[in-house]
Amino acid sequence: MGTMRILDSSGDTAVAWELDDLEAVRAAEEQFSRLVTRERRMAFARPAGTAAGDSELIRAFDPTAEEIIMMRAIQGG
Repeated sequence: MGTMRILDSSGDTAVAWELDDLEAVRAAEEQFSRLVTRERRMAFARPAGTAAGDSELIRAFDPTAEEIIMMRAIQGG
């Protein structure tokens, strides 16, 4: 099972899918694409069975990731 956590000012929203549920995978992928493309969110994936420190920046949806964290980039000046 995979989970995408969308972090924002209200906390986080979890979107979950099972690999064998193609409709849920497609819905999560569409949401991922919208968040990355339109909202310019950054996505970090944690492969199954690894620690949070092993997360890496991804640019495409990975349905095999155990967890994907979506967050806004921090802007500095």
